[in-house]
Amino acid sequence: MSSNIKPSFPRKYRRKTKKRILLWLVSLALITVPLVLINLSATAAEQVYFNYGFLKVSVSLTALETYAEIGKIEDELKLYFLFLNSENQQKFRDILQFNLNINPIQLAQGLHSPMGEKLLQYLGEMIQNQDGNNGAIALREALIKTAESEDFTPINVLQNFPGEVQFNIPKILSVNREFFGLLEDTEKLIAEVQKITLAAAATEAKFDFSTLTDLRQPGNISFYQETLTLNDKSRDRQFLVNLYLPDNYRTNQTIPLIILSPGLAAKLSQWQHLAIHLASHGFAVAKVQHPGSDFNHFQAFLEGKETEIFQLREFINRPLDISYLLDELERRNKFQYQGKLNLKNVGMAGQSFGAYTTLALAGAKINFPQLKQDCLPQIKSLNPSLFLQCRALDLPEQNYNLRDKRIKSILIMDPVNSSIFGKSGLSHINIPILWVAGSEDQLTPVVIEQVYPFTWLPVTEKYFMLTKGAKHLDFNITEIQNVESVDDDSLNQLVSASSPVIKSYIDAFGLAFFQTYLGNNSDYLNYLRSSYAMAISEEPYTLGFLSASTVEQLIPTLAGK
Repeated sequence: MSSNIKPSFPRKYRRKTKKRILLWLVSLALITVPLVLINLSATAAEQVYFNYGFLKVSVSLTALETYAEIGKIEDELKLYFLFLNSENQQKFRDILQFNLNINPIQLAQGLHSPMGEKLLQYLGEMIQNQDGNNGAIALREALIKTAESEDFTPINVLQNFPGEVQFNIPKILSVNREFFGLLEDTEKLIAEVQKITLAAAATEAKFDFSTLTDLRQPGNISFYQETLTLNDKSRDRQFLVNLYLPDNYRTNQTIPLIILSPGLAAKLSQWQHLAIHLASHGFAVAKVQHPGSDFNHFQAFLEGKETEIFQLREFINRPLDISYLLDELERRNKFQYQGKLNLKNVGMAGQSFGAYTTLALAGAKINFPQLKQDCLPQIKSLNPSLFLQCRALDLPEQNYNLRDKRIKSILIMDPVNSSIFGKSGLSHINIPILWVAGSEDQLTPVVIEQVYPFTWLPVTEKYFMLTKGAKHLDFNITEIQNVESVDDDSLNQLVSASSPVIKSYIDAFGLAFFQTYLGNNSDYLNYLRSSYAMAISEEPYTLGFLSASTVEQLIPTLAGK
């Protein structure tokens, strides 16, 4: 953040709790429609103008204040309210009454970051200045000034907007149609996946899974954990790895290794349930910290010590961290682990940004033409993950070969991928893959960011697990330092810690997948079936399951969108 911002705010703000800051920081960095609509309903001085292109109408701020405070509809509002039913009128009033306690220092920090500026550009096409141009700069000024006033309401944002504000109604309606169209497509997709799952289960060989090993339960192999501090001097990069090793690794058998790469702003402790589950079933597991995009970096960003939510080079450094780890384990394997680690047939799992990392190591190529199409001159799609993906356009444009051939099978969860790789970038993957998604994921929407890309994969050994009701997985706001428990569910609409049921699904299918493709145990193929998904599925988080053969039945539904 530029140095001229901090002195303008009272020192007391530095001591305020970060309780709700993360809501706006994440929302401003990764836009969601509810917050778009809140912002769309609030911004100007004395008059709010609605520009229909051929028609420009206005309403006074005083009329909006009166309606927000006492619910009285002034004469000039009556015409507009003819187009709103009573339910939507109340929703509009709720938006006007929305109030947020937010630290202006950290809001300014987020809005001056590269991702924040892309968000403002997106919003600025809908909330324009008096000349009808993109209102990003004016909107940023209004938001920061309002936060400084300690009364963060849409009305006050309107009052602090410099000059005249114009709402670009055609653009707003376009975004609105896209949003509700996406909701409708998601509902149709869930129903179709469930239908295909039921049909596939009916044709599969019958198994009584209650008589077989319950893969949701921990194994009986004891293990221990050690923490490695790795230092890649060629990149001036030091990072930690938690390594879980079975106690019996000194036996004659080699031990397969699975690497876990967490998402943006993650702590090394995240995905502990999966690491422990796999280790208890005999796998060696390595969880990796990525210092330029981890929890510590994000905490430093909140405190104003970093200017970006994640470092640009993380697109390259994250995969290189994994390759360096494998090189280091090969060196240590010779004398420390008695050569028992199998480092030529390695599995990998990753979530969100970690799933990007996993796909890159599996051979996916950064697709600069696709990024330019989706991101320039500004982001065009209502896909929040693009605010992360489009940052890659600031990398030097070249062919980045991040493939590590030691990785032979991958599990990815909520990946960011559709633009940074695109269809041609994903076409280079030719190893088995298990793809995990949630229907309520608002950051990496299931239709455009998950299902379509899954259909692009050319591999035949591919599986897709869809959990109804699951959000972007395993992020917990309470882990951020000095953040109190959040008393509203706004952020939880975006991300939340996974429920035990969802974790059990990932544990079970993850174990079956890696036992099949790392452990070379074909018996576990019996679990990679729609019938197994139905056997362990629990309300309200019902499971859908597709394979390379059954996903073809989904193509006609997708083609109709």
